[in-house]
Formats: sequence, C-alpha cells, structure tokens
Amino acid sequence: MRMAANAEIHTLATPYALHALSDEDVELFEQHLAECAACQAEVDEIRETATRLGTAAAVVPPSELKADVMRRVAHVRPLPPTEDVDDGDRRALEAGVRRRGWRRWWGPAATGLAAAMTAGVIMLGVQLNETRDDLERAEQLATQVEELVAAPDAEMIHADGDAAAGTVVMARSLNTAVVLARDMDPVSAEETYQMWFIGDDGARSAGVLGDTDDGQLGPVTAHGLDDAEHIGITVEPAGGSEQPTTDPVMVIDLPTAPSSPSSSR
Repeated sequence: MRMAANAEIHTLATPYALHALSDEDVELFEQHLAECAACQAEVDEIRETATRLGTAAAVVPPSELKADVMRRVAHVRPLPPTEDVDDGDRRALEAGVRRRGWRRWWGPAATGLAAAMTAGVIMLGVQLNETRDDLERAEQLATQVEELVAAPDAEMIHADGDAAAGTVVMARSLNTAVVLARDMDPVSAEETYQMWFIGDDGARSAGVLGDTDDGQLGPVTAHGLDDAEHIGITVEPAGGSEQPTTDPVMVIDLPTAPSSPSSSR
C-alpha cells in the first residue's frame, strides 16, 4: 500500500510496530518516525504489548462472585442491585476516573495486527520456553490471541495515569479481554491485586491477579466482559474480595458496547 499523507500517517504506527508494512512503506514511515516523538512512543508501547502477550495467564472469575454488585467504585455509596444507576451515580463514577488522571484512546485492531501479534506470540514462546508444558501453553495462548484480535470488533486501548499505565485488547463478541499493566507498586504478602469489570450493574470480579513482577501485572486473559464500561484494578486482601474494598489504582475506559436492535426501539 502507498503511504498515507499528513495526519493519516500516524495511523500506521501500529502496523509498523508489528512488521505489517511493505518495505517501501517502512522506509517512508521511518522518515516520519525520526521526527515524531508521539509515533515513536506508540511504536515502543505496541511492541512491548505484543511481546508481553507471550506470557499471558488465563483467569476465570470464581463462580461465587457472579452476582456481586458495587454501584460506584470511588467514594460512592453502594446501592441495591435491583435499582437503576441514575445520572448522579454515573457522574460520580466518571469523576472518580477523571480524578485519577487516566487518559485513553482506542481503535479497531486490523487483520494485519492479528497475524503479526499471533506470530510474535508463537515466536516468543519458542524462544523463551523450554519445557513441553511451557511450549503447549504458548501455543494455546497464541490461539487465544489470534481469535481475540482477529474478531471484527477487536479493540486495543491504551491508558496512561500519573504513575502506572495499562493496555487492554478486547472483543465483546468473544466476551474476552486481555489486560496488561506496568509501573505498578508491589503489594504486601497480605494483599493482592484484583481486576473488575465495571458497568451499570456495578463491579464484577475479573480475576485475582496476585502481586506484580518487577512492576508488571499480567498480561491476564479474563472472560465475562459483557457490557462493562470500565476495567478497574484494586488492592484487596490476599485471596480477593467479593466486591472492591479500596479505591481503584487503575481505571480504564472501554468503548461503548453497541446497542441491540430491541434496545433501540
């Protein structure tokens, strides 16, 4: 393909980072990259994300947490699960997100992204894993990632906070998200990080994550995305909690789920 001009050239940072451009376009984009700090930062982050996907762990939320409700995560009174969330509750939740200084962007994941990321996961597994179990796990992960990023509604979201940063790769059609976080503070032996899907019905556990690995948390594959509008991470007592007990240390906005035909009538 021919290189896009002006503002459109920035959209090629992701395929460049994942080696999905032609040789001609690589040469042209690298000329732009030498003068664009924003694209260089994006390229670095995409490559880090693709690499870290090679060590992802799957987490299935405990069955006993399936109906737990928390109406508002940050400084907001819990409400009965049968009541609707009013505008005041919504504003309070969104204000809590803004107070933590998080900004995010999202965009569709292209077919080239799927192929390049899957290949990268397989190669990483071959290079870094020596045992049969590790290799089988890497192959299983590659399959999961391929299915996720090849979905027609796949999204990749980056969020930057005052101290930490996170990346989400998600597909609502598969009800699945892969979450990665970095620059996270370690927790004590009596504590654990826990991830939550947050939506109109409150907060649902998306998995107990444990402690960080040198500031890195995940990547973690979590199922049960449903209509969640945010992903949050809190520090909880060891073993996890049925609902969040502390303010979130990370909150990432998710693209809005499309409305069903019946809801638009």
